[in-house]
Amino acid sequence: MAAGSGFRLDPATAEVLRLNTLLEIVVRAVALQDQADEVIVACALPGDTSYEVARRGRKVAGEYGRLSGWADDLCADDAPESLPARVGGLVRYHLGMLDTAVKLAFPRYRTEGLERRRMAMTGLGEPARALRVQELALRSWIAELGGA
Repeated sequence: MAAGSGFRLDPATAEVLRLNTLLEIVVRAVALQDQADEVIVACALPGDTSYEVARRGRKVAGEYGRLSGWADDLCADDAPESLPARVGGLVRYHLGMLDTAVKLAFPRYRTEGLERRRMAMTGLGEPARALRVQELALRSWIAELGGA
């Protein structure tokens, strides 16, 4: 029963609602990909990284952090190989890449190995495309359930 509403959602309607909410998370995560790539590439440039890049990175990472938490809440009971769980994992990956890029650009100490790793970062890579593919799969699944 929906809290305080006096009515019950049938399981099929509840599932469509959950998946539509997850889709909104994915849409926002995909929309942030260009900004995330810009930050990652800026963090990988030779020389000192501007603190403006860190501020932008923190802002985008904060968005991915919220999206990741919401996705985790929505997918807590899903099997690890399920579409919702894969979506949650890809959003967490985006957050992790941003976090890594910023940490490598502003390390507590610099080593040659860390610098090589930092300079090798080129963006979100294949997981960004995978998230866009998962968005299409999620839209298709929602349509099959009659929710679109």
